Amino acid sequence: MALNAADIAGTNSYRPEIPHLLQELPAMPTVSTRLLAMIGRAEVDLKSVSALIASDGALAGEVLRIANSSLFGLRNEVRSILQAIAYLGIEKTKSLAWTVAIKNYLGNALQIPSLQRTWRHSLAVALLAEELANWTQADGSEAYTAGILHDLGALGLIAMSPPRYRLLLEEAAGSPASLTELERKHFGLDHCEAGGFLAAAWKLPPFMGEVMRLHHAPLTQPAFTPLGLIHFASRGADLLGFSVINRPVDVASPNAIEEFHDQLAPRRKERVVFNLADLQLLIATRLNAIES
Repeated sequence: MALNAADIAGTNSYRPEIPHLLQELPAMPTVSTRLLAMIGRAEVDLKSVSALIASDGALAGEVLRIANSSLFGLRNEVRSILQAIAYLGIEKTKSLAWTVAIKNYLGNALQIPSLQRTWRHSLAVALLAEELANWTQADGSEAYTAGILHDLGALGLIAMSPPRYRLLLEEAAGSPASLTELERKHFGLDHCEAGGFLAAAWKLPPFMGEVMRLHHAPLTQPAFTPLGLIHFASRGADLLGFSVINRPVDVASPNAIEEFHDQLAPRRKERVVFNLADLQLLIATRLNAIES
């Protein structure tokens, strides 16, 4: 999709060179962009969602594969997108479709281990955000969607130039610099800026643009908002070993998952008993079910 200054005029950090840079992005398939446009639209009916997903055979087949995986443990085989919606719900089915669509968008870049880490980080953040949302009785599907899309800016930079982003990640493994610092060095903008521009250009709901722009910034919102969930889930995914950068886990850094748990209401806190090893296994098992 071609981008221009008019598309992004409402973003907070406009720089004139960024539209030209993002014009190098390969266009997303029409089905994928139409799926993205459905975020936050409660009035979308199941038949239109089913028809849209089913119109792309590869997309539909992969959604059905995941629906029938151990991730959900359904007793009956799901043979159609309508059945998937019936069993999983419309929001969960849309989330799966977005997962597949973005993975397909990255294409062969995911064969490169360093770039695959970026994708696995997005998956881990989505799955962990869904789990944290369940701790608070928030909307798990919305949290998952925010997680799978939160690093869309990084995935866009990868799609634009896989070799350049691979070199960036190789440099990051031996550098104390942050990922966003290195992105600005190699691309002239970081993935949070790129995500904000893409959210505006693709007309995603304001809360998604906020998540993309601010998930690495100091949190100024309650923990249980979409931005709060992704802020903690992104840090938590790093802690559980699903970091974008191939560095040892920084055990000296604050434990984001414990911080989040501490903010639960007393009754919720009593019901949520966890340890990091069990949580890591849970996320890894769910992630592998999606990928295998």
